[in-house]
Amino acid sequence: MRPEGVPAPADIEYRVEDMFYNGAILGRAYKVSGDVTYLDIQTKFLLEAGVQQDNGLFWHDREAPWYWGRGNGFAALGYAETLSYLPQDHPDRQALIDMHCKHLNALIEKQAAAGGWLEVIDFPGSYQELSVTCQVGYAMARGMRLGYLDSSYKDPLSAAWNAVNERIDDEGGLVDVCTGTGVQASTRDYLDRPAIFGLDDRGGSLAIWFAVEMMRYLSGDS
Repeated sequence: MRPEGVPAPADIEYRVEDMFYNGAILGRAYKVSGDVTYLDIQTKFLLEAGVQQDNGLFWHDREAPWYWGRGNGFAALGYAETLSYLPQDHPDRQALIDMHCKHLNALIEKQAAAGGWLEVIDFPGSYQELSVTCQVGYAMARGMRLGYLDSSYKDPLSAAWNAVNERIDDEGGLVDVCTGTGVQASTRDYLDRPAIFGLDDRGGSLAIWFAVEMMRYLSGDS
């Protein structure tokens, strides 16, 4: 049985994956139907999850105190998707923007010199992981394009784009995409997740998302 108040689509431990999955689906459901109930479910989830820490980064869920790279990417996507559909006058909009900016600013502090983010965000020496770099880059490009992020994210976005561009070959082969990863039991378990080299549906899809959003941002599409 779910604890009282947990949104029906959400994992009971508030996994960061659900921030994206819910945001992508519920935002589009609102766009099609006009029913604000869909947005209320999502905003309640994001505001009450309690997974974002004081340093701005996200645990994998309430019981997994590790800053997994793609997990933080899912959180960034979740806020970006939600804010894309949330009306300008929605009472929770500014609170969500503030949480999103706190997260992105914390991520920028951890951005590798080569432009990407690591498999474990705060663990120097872990490999630079492609999917989180695509996700965070997408979130920055989307936010600046739609105007709820300012231009201070331009340089980190450019660095992320370069990092991704350098890790995709002409046949669509990718460098260092973390394999499918549920909640793990330790930092070591996240560090030991295999890094895929070559074709990968997950990493390739996120790279396409980033590429399309980057194109729209650079062309001034609103």
